Amino acid sequence: MHISEYDFDVMKVIKEGFRRIEGVKQPFVLAFLIYVAVAIVTNTVLSFFFPSPVENPNLVNQQIVGILSYPILMPLMTGIMMMAVKYAREEPVDPKSVFDYYAITWKLALAGLLVYIMTVIGFLLLILPGIYLSVAYVFTLPLIADKGLGIWDAMELSRKTVTKQWFKIAAVMGILSIAFVLGFLALGIGLIWAIPLFFVTLYGLLYPMIFDEVEEQTTIIS
Repeated sequence: MHISEYDFDVMKVIKEGFRRIEGVKQPFVLAFLIYVAVAIVTNTVLSFFFPSPVENPNLVNQQIVGILSYPILMPLMTGIMMMAVKYAREEPVDPKSVFDYYAITWKLALAGLLVYIMTVIGFLLLILPGIYLSVAYVFTLPLIADKGLGIWDAMELSRKTVTKQWFKIAAVMGILSIAFVLGFLALGIGLIWAIPLFFVTLYGLLYPMIFDEVEEQTTIIS
């Protein structure tokens, strides 16, 4: 798949993301709550088999629980990402659609695992490679679900494309993450805006403008 040229203004992208969440906050919040509920149940069940007491944490068991949850949680997370992609394409936004990607469960789970392994290796190699990869692989899952790419092809396309504007995409992700934390600290009320803003900005704004087929260089809100 062709790697497009693109550019954008970070703050204008954030502002456009705010504008685009008007009227769709509820479905994204509901979809995220579904993900959180399933994650809690999944981790609770797995923790019975791989316990990690609070007073004496078992880091190995924590990692095992996290990895074993991938087949259940990766399709749901992909579903939320794809809700944003569909919204950008003026398709219906339905929280129930988060369950639509279990047909490719193992592909998404293996992708999530490989991204995790590569990022951990990166952090072990003096931290900076891990930071780079944690941003560079951000579009891997929707590329698999949306474009039908193989795991490594999706990872590499995401990495090579993000690298063209790595610092700007990292800045967007950083601002969105801060908004998420602040929303949580504000008694959770701020998450009503932070959750849809995160997904709509990254996957409903940047992703389609970068990866959807274009005939010429794309300049995003510059």
